[in-house]
Parts: sequence; C-alpha cells; structure tokens
Amino acid sequence: MNFCMPSVLSRKVKMMMVVVSTLLILIASGEPLAAAPDTTWSVTFSVNMSKAVKDNVFHPATDSLYVLLDHGVLPFRLVPGPGYVYTGTMYNTLDTTLTYHYKFRINQSTWETIIRTFTPQPGMVNISVWWNDIAMNYTTFMVNMKQAWLNGWFNPATDSVMITGTMNNWKISPKMSRVGVSWNYSYVYSLDPGTVQHYKYRINEGDSTLGHYELIWKPNRMIRIPDTLLQLADDYNNQNPGKRLMTFKCNMAYYVKTHRFSIAGNFVNVAGNFNNNGANDVLFRTGTDTVYALDKYIDTSYFHSGPLTFKFRIDGLQSAAELTGKPNRTYAFHDTINLNPNIYSCYYNNLDPSVPMRPWAYDLAIQGNLIHLQIVTGSYSYEDVNGIREDSSTYRWYRSFDALGDSVASIDTGKYISYVVDTLDIGKWLVFEVTPRAARGDSAVGRPVRIVSVTPVGGVGIDERSALLSKLYPNPATGFITVEAKREISRIEIVDLNGRTVLVAAGLQTRAIRLSLAHLAAGSYLLNASTKSGEHGVVHLVRD
Repeated sequence: MNFCMPSVLSRKVKMMMVVVSTLLILIASGEPLAAAPDTTWSVTFSVNMSKAVKDNVFHPATDSLYVLLDHGVLPFRLVPGPGYVYTGTMYNTLDTTLTYHYKFRINQSTWETIIRTFTPQPGMVNISVWWNDIAMNYTTFMVNMKQAWLNGWFNPATDSVMITGTMNNWKISPKMSRVGVSWNYSYVYSLDPGTVQHYKYRINEGDSTLGHYELIWKPNRMIRIPDTLLQLADDYNNQNPGKRLMTFKCNMAYYVKTHRFSIAGNFVNVAGNFNNNGANDVLFRTGTDTVYALDKYIDTSYFHSGPLTFKFRIDGLQSAAELTGKPNRTYAFHDTINLNPNIYSCYYNNLDPSVPMRPWAYDLAIQGNLIHLQIVTGSYSYEDVNGIREDSSTYRWYRSFDALGDSVASIDTGKYISYVVDTLDIGKWLVFEVTPRAARGDSAVGRPVRIVSVTPVGGVGIDERSALLSKLYPNPATGFITVEAKREISRIEIVDLNGRTVLVAAGLQTRAIRLSLAHLAAGSYLLNASTKSGEHGVVHLVRD
C-alpha cells in the first residue's frame, strides 16, 4: 500500500542537485508543495486482469488497459505488474468535492459493462478491483470432525456438517462433502473479495443443547475473503489436542493518525513461519480503538521447533510489511496447561506515539553527477513518531576507498547537504551522512545514517546510468503529464532551474503516475523519479 506523510511529520528530500551543461547552480532548500484544499493527494487504480486473460478477453502481449473518468479527466493508461495486475496513480488530479463515474477499457473499444463511482478523499485513495468486478476466487471451508466424533457429537455414518453465517444469511448451507476417508469436510463458496464473513459450523440442523452447534457463547469465526483461491482448515469447536491458541494484537494508532492506514479501507495481517508467510490471517478491530487482534490455533510442534517468527503487513502486501530491513518478530510459543496464554501485543512497526523516541532519517540518496567540480546533494526523509518537527540536522561527507564504505576519510569542507566534487575524490566513492535532530525533547538527536555512492567519482553519474524512466508525455505539457517507469517508483520531484523544489509526490508504489502541472509557471524543469532502493531517473520537462 502507498503511504502519504503529512508535512508536519515528514519533510522529505530537503534539496536536490540541478546540473545545466556548463553552469553550476547552487541548490536552495525547498518544501514539498502541499495539495490544494479541494484536491486529493493521490488515487491509485489497481485492476486484476487474471480472469480476463483466462477468458481470452485480454491479451497482455498486445492489449493495453485504460481508466476513463468523467468531469473532463483524460484517459489514463495503466501499466502491467506481476500476476496480470495493472496499476496507475493520479497525483493532485481529482477534486474531492466531486463524485466520479469511471470504467476501465481494453484498447479503444472493449469497455466494462458496469459503472463504477467513487468520491476522492484527502490523502491516499486506493482502488483495487477485478475487470468487470468478476474475480477468479473460490474459498474452500474445511473443518476437521475427529474430536467431535471422539466426544460423541458426530457420527459420520448418520450425521452431516453444514456452515451457517453471513455468506448464507445465517441459514444452513448444503451439506459439506467428506474429503475421502479423512475426518475433513469441505464446501466451496464464491464470495466477494474484500468482504468479511462471520460463520460457525453445525452438525445436522440440531440445536445447541445437543452440542450440535459449535462455539456456544463464543465469538463467530471471521475471515476476510481475498481475490484469490483460499482454503481454510478449521477444527470443529476449535478442539484439537495438537494445537494451542495464539493471540496476536497489533495497535495501528500511529499509522491511522498519519493517514498511512485507513480503518475503512485497509486491513492488517500477520505473516510468518506458521502460515507460510501468507496474507490471509487477518486481524480485526476489537472495539472502537485502533487495536487489531487475531486468535489462531497453531500446531504444538512449534513448542520444540523454535520460536514463531513473523511480521505484520498492511493489505497483505510484502512491500507494505513492517520493520523493513529488520529481523522478524519472534515469540516463544508454549503450552497453556498452566493458564499461561500465548498473547503477543505490539504497535505496528514498533511506533508508539506515547513513548519518547528519537527521530530518524531514511530513504537516503546521493543525487547528481559524480564528476569533478559538479555539485552533488544528499537527500533523505525525516520522521519523528512524537510529531516533533525537524530542526538543525547535521551533515557530513566522506570519501571511501571501497564501494562498501568500510574505509572512509572525513572531508573537511563536507559539512553541508550539498558538496562540490574535488579532485581528491576521483576514483573514490562518496559517502553522505545525516544526523537527524528534532526541535525539542529529551530524545531530540537521532542516530547518524550513511549512504555510499553507486559509482566512484569519475565514473558514470547516477543520472546518466539510470534507465528507470520509460516514458514521459506529453512533453512539452500544459495541464497534466504521465510518467511511466520500468520499475516501481516511490517518489517524484520537479525542480526549476533555480534549484527550487516545486512539486513532490512521495509515498508512491506505482509504475505509472499522472501529475497536475496547473500551478507551475511556463518554463524548463527537471523531473527526478526514484525507487525505494535509491535508483534515479531524470528527464528534462517543459511547461508551455
């Protein structure tokens, strides 16, 4: 999922290098341009075309996919990604006071047969659908009845198993089918992706007094239906001597506060060694607060085979997993015979706003041509979980004798965010370091963070070697531009020839984005796109 940070909490990329063939231009600090009050930050469309491909409606090798909206919005071509999922982002383009009708179209003639509507909201809007809203998904409900048989509740020769829940308006489903000679019984539903289903199992159509209705006086089972195939593996009445209950709790308070997580539109799941790092163990809100919880029965073999290892994710996406670059969470799963329950509680990404915490810098990059007498500039993102603004962060430049930055020498003049490449740097790698500082607080000074240049000085600069961007059109432009990339981009900046940052689109996860240039004056600009891994692509942009 994409994330948009409010400018009070995150001021990303403080300065950017501008090179004009024979002229050096000093870079001035620039703030990201905030969206107008009536303009959404961004809208990301994601369309799964798997079923359309399977039905020969769509041919990825030759066909293109577009999204078309009313209110004068021009058609926008989406770009392909893994699993026949096509995506595109419109940034600062749509009016939050309007309701838009839209459809997706293959090439120039094949339209969806449904009409879609949505009203943009300030912040991040994510629309994830299937072509024509027809998903290629089936959910198999499977329940093991062995313990029910041992308890005398169930006789496979005379009894049947059924499901009752929201998927059938709490009526009785058709009889579940026995899987071979096992104790497992299954039934397949085709349910709407994204819906949350509540359910329980029943034996025959008996009443609760005979033990025919599981989980008496206990909460319903819950499952969020994915847009893929899913097979559940339940035990009747949650009775299985080979499993124990594990409760996961995750507080999303900071992510809700900073608009990175929408209670209405997003979900959080846990992925680990106990579920093959899958995306279907979803946590649900336990009340009106921001705590999400999941009760899961886990095999007792984990008592002895090592700890549970896991991370929480937003929307089941590996790219949106917490603790980036850090080890998994661990928990010593144990028996509960001594009334010692297995409960794991945390804040998502360990960000607890009530606890004083150091600020931190991330997304570091060195921007510019690594050539003698050229200006290079360090860029980074600043964040403080306590909401304290940045003030007087310090910078240092080093030259390294290896590409890993293990052997470095401090540069006496390298105390600013920008640095003019010296002759002593030729053949060596540059290292940029930032120590983030908050304006106040006992934990005002963060830890220094470094990044090493991709190539040594005198080699090919980042801008020259990058093949990140594939298209920018129209160029020259008047109202809007579309940027397409060969890899997923996380950030776009536009600077004028005085070095001022005039537009920043941050928190992206897309290979295609449409940007509004309505507030830009006519003239020449440089557009810089970057990925999370630090790859950059720069193109010359003309605003008519």
